[in-house]
Amino acid sequence: MAFSLTRSALKLSASVMFAGLGIGGSLAIAEGAKARDISSQSSPASAEEVQIDRWLEQNRDRPTLLRAFVQRFPKGGDIHSHLSGAVYAENYLRWAAEDGYCVDPDAGDGRPALILPEDCHQHSRYFSASELLGRSSIYDALVNSFSTRNLEFSGRSGHDQFFSTFGTFSPISSSESRQDDMVAEVANRAASQHIFYLELMRTVKGSPVRRLGREVKSEFEQRAGREINWQQDFEALRQLLIDRGLMDLVATGSEEVNALQREVEKTLGCDTPNPQPGCEVTVRFLQQTTRTKTPEQVFAQFVYAFELVKTNSQVVGLNLVAPEDHPIALRDYTLQMEMLGFLKSKFPEVKVALHAGELTIGLVPPEQLRSNIREAVEIAQASRIGHGVDVLYENKPFELMDMMRERGVLVEICLTSNEVILNVSGDDHPFQDYLDAAVPVTLASDDEGVARIDLSHEYLLATTRYNLDYRKLKYLARNSLEHSFLPGDGLWASGTFQEFRGPCQGDRPGSGSISQPCSAFLTSSDRARSQWRLEAEFAAFEALPSFKSN
Repeated sequence: MAFSLTRSALKLSASVMFAGLGIGGSLAIAEGAKARDISSQSSPASAEEVQIDRWLEQNRDRPTLLRAFVQRFPKGGDIHSHLSGAVYAENYLRWAAEDGYCVDPDAGDGRPALILPEDCHQHSRYFSASELLGRSSIYDALVNSFSTRNLEFSGRSGHDQFFSTFGTFSPISSSESRQDDMVAEVANRAASQHIFYLELMRTVKGSPVRRLGREVKSEFEQRAGREINWQQDFEALRQLLIDRGLMDLVATGSEEVNALQREVEKTLGCDTPNPQPGCEVTVRFLQQTTRTKTPEQVFAQFVYAFELVKTNSQVVGLNLVAPEDHPIALRDYTLQMEMLGFLKSKFPEVKVALHAGELTIGLVPPEQLRSNIREAVEIAQASRIGHGVDVLYENKPFELMDMMRERGVLVEICLTSNEVILNVSGDDHPFQDYLDAAVPVTLASDDEGVARIDLSHEYLLATTRYNLDYRKLKYLARNSLEHSFLPGDGLWASGTFQEFRGPCQGDRPGSGSISQPCSAFLTSSDRARSQWRLEAEFAAFEALPSFKSN
């Protein structure tokens, strides 16, 4: 599998189809400020870009054709995707049948549930998951339980149904023997959409790390004869975690990541004559840490994540996950940002992406909407923000967006997720506001299996809801790689994507030849190499005959 960008990195595939558009209107942001949207560059559009825009305008009222367009459109990367939530329910149920799981047809509230193989004997009403295909009503109920499908009939809010799904499929999603199948499914789906880079969020050694955090807290307090002063004791606690075996967990976790890489390559047949499409997708991981645990557990997770990123090049950063409106997450938010700020000051090379601002009015009291994104940027030094929905509820929101633009902090926009969980969509969503403020943004899937979508769907929503032109779509795709956590210098001289860095200034992706200086530069940088591939795919896409004028 293309876990590094070496296998056919410059090779292109050509297929078919396309979709619609319009021209993105932009509003001045407020307080007399002038919109600074840089997503449609100031340089003139190429003839090919003009032609595609014309095609899009002509086909704006044909949603299925638009879907075909975004399916074929080169997207670069999906950099906000939770592995367990990216897998579709049908695959979880197929694996459960193959692995000897059972089903409880009524685990409460009339809902069925998966039962671990070792527990199948515990009740006479349990039946083998292999029988599910013959019991369609229970099969359908499980698919609904594992996802937000048929949400209107669930009796729950989108928020509650979404977050409840992870517990329903966790018996199979947490199985070590199926991690390779999970990654393979997501990689193959990505390849079918012309996505060739994934950053998948996954938790490695979460339980033992949290347990170590509890043990170290107890030992520290016994030694000190007092409770932890979190603002003063970060360094002492970090050192005690390391002294008490955290690096052993890092070593075993790193080997687990390496073993998973090898198993995924086998599952996809990457070294066989008939490799699956996912072999051409580069997969990297973000270590998930959960925000709903006690401070000592969260701190232990952070210390572990920083050490894992430093140890294993397949793990390129960390993220903080779980509902932001959880009472512990609300209580400890600033403290958790301070923990990350402390670790970033020691190890600035470790990349941090944070779920922040995944909130809206009514979900929490208004005062809880005032500073989460700002603290993630200012205190925790996050390079990327996931969701960022409540930005206009924050104190001095336009000043905040100016700071995000100046620092190059990208927002990972998850349109379907925000609509399902927060009931925020259309003009209520800050997507256009971020564009107007020239804050870098990209589109991401979040949990495509739970939401029953894919990244192409998100591009379709953005195109139709926000009247995006073709160059705005290219801007979103380019940002996914420009702000990825791949190592190396980027291909572009700036975030406006107008010219390449010096070594490649005279080269044209897709032309069939590369100068020696550019080739040497691409060889030295995973990031630049991935960006070169995206530009070559754009060239092939724009040459497709379906866009030619009749």
